[in-house]
Amino acid sequence: MRNLMFSGKKLSPWLNGIIIMISLTITGCTSILAPTTHSQQVLHVSVSELGQYWIVKDGVMDWSVLFQDQVITGDFTANFAINSQGEIQLMELTQISGSLKTDELKLESFSRQSFIATKGNYSNQPVSVTARVILN
Repeated sequence: MRNLMFSGKKLSPWLNGIIIMISLTITGCTSILAPTTHSQQVLHVSVSELGQYWIVKDGVMDWSVLFQDQVITGDFTANFAINSQGEIQLMELTQISGSLKTDELKLESFSRQSFIATKGNYSNQPVSVTARVILN
């Protein structure tokens, strides 16, 4: 063990050990109390894999919210993410065919649907999904 010095004088081995123990204890306590801020990367999953991470809070996603007051025929691709709180984010519709028309208010309304993490998703892993939706 290396001897510590205080004001140019060597400390006794006993005092030297006590100072090292206190230093290690303080260092250990500060690392325990430090918040763990590890941001999770969004994992892209298929529609069939989504159920391994999240389930819809009300049972089934209600796509009709996007096309209220319309005769629903056509198909589209929906791209969206589910954050660690089970909220839909970054909702985008592409490849829209047929007579389907939507707007920002309807996208916002659709995004209010929420998800519950599965037991296997104890870390609330955020995911992104691309789903092809066919409405008849």
